[in-house]
Amino acid sequence: MDNQIDQATLDLIIQLQLQDTQTLIKGKHRAGEQSDAELAAGLYRLELESLASFQYDHTMSRSIAHAVLTDGELVAEHVFEEEQATHDREFAIHGEYPEQISRTTTPGTVMNEEMIKKLTALYVGNAEPPNGEPSSSHASPAVTSATVSEQRQCVSCMTDVPFFETVQCPCSHEYCRGCIADLFKAAMYDESLFPPRCCRQAIPLGLNQIFLPAKLVGQYRAKELEYATKDRTYCHLPNCSTFIPPAFIKGDIAICQKCQSETCTICKSQSHEDNCPQDTATLDLLRIASENDWQRCYSCRRMVDLITGCNHITCHCGAQFCYVCGVPWKDCRCDQWDEHRLLDRANVLVDRDARGMQIEQADRAVRVERERHNLVENHQCLHQRWRSRRGSFQCEECYHQLPQFIYECRNCRILACRRCRFNRL
Repeated sequence: MDNQIDQATLDLIIQLQLQDTQTLIKGKHRAGEQSDAELAAGLYRLELESLASFQYDHTMSRSIAHAVLTDGELVAEHVFEEEQATHDREFAIHGEYPEQISRTTTPGTVMNEEMIKKLTALYVGNAEPPNGEPSSSHASPAVTSATVSEQRQCVSCMTDVPFFETVQCPCSHEYCRGCIADLFKAAMYDESLFPPRCCRQAIPLGLNQIFLPAKLVGQYRAKELEYATKDRTYCHLPNCSTFIPPAFIKGDIAICQKCQSETCTICKSQSHEDNCPQDTATLDLLRIASENDWQRCYSCRRMVDLITGCNHITCHCGAQFCYVCGVPWKDCRCDQWDEHRLLDRANVLVDRDARGMQIEQADRAVRVERERHNLVENHQCLHQRWRSRRGSFQCEECYHQLPQFIYECRNCRILACRRCRFNRL
């Protein structure tokens, strides 16, 4: 059906077609039998009735959506005024407010003008409400054909897409549907990318979930629960390894909802009645870690091997600790830098700038000392100033090899791919 046809004309067309089916159904045939023509006419009539019901529901939905867009702010004001009156009454009776009145909302659920325009373009369009007049003076922002045809550039794939097909981040960068879905998927499989963020600011799910597949939203919420759990328990079976939410843990026994096996929450092995058996695999790992000077995260128990940088470690789980002693960061008096690692990193940076050219010993010593001083000065760099370097480089965060160019932080000199620059660092 053409969406430009007004509702009254559309209803008339459907009613005329329904009347026509009555003439098609009439015919001569033996009692108890139905001709193919009558069967086809009956099916056609059912289809028309279904279409009429769909159009009615569609009109009702558009009317409700229009009312929400036009009266939402006014209704919110009335609700707040009613809550204020209730609190004033409690204050008059008891002499104090029962609780503080606040207009704060869940991050990502505030519907600004930009989001209203997108929802209007996606679900309401240019149609007027049934009575042809706005329901209040708080009319929704006009969505003209020029607005609908407006293009925005996705910061990830650099493609121009319609503005109502983009997600705007708190930092004002915008992502198309495909790229924002890829970002949420990546955050589910790489905890260092969780929660999804751009320019160090989290991208709230909230209203943005309308741009994501429903299945992905459900999986993300499940992963959100998993990452929020401090002492996580996973199914002990290697071919399962499913996360077991705290709701399915009774005492020291966690029941996997996928395979129904039982796991001990203490030793993370198969459930048992006696004391936890000695975990030889973990003991072997701890021995190897001690021999190689690895450190273990106090929060998620991951092993960390520091190759370059200072002793301030930020784990994938978000915990920060000292690489030397393993205690939470700033709770110890260990040195912030290992001099050997610091000089190794400075030499790497000098070699990067030299591009294979030989440097005299005296000149090299000056450059190394300059890079060493710069690393110490920018060890807590926020990575706000970047430049691109042409050539084949490896990202120092995800270790992907980029054949054409890479981004380099102007302060700390770290190399990062586009995803790590915007969504990880």
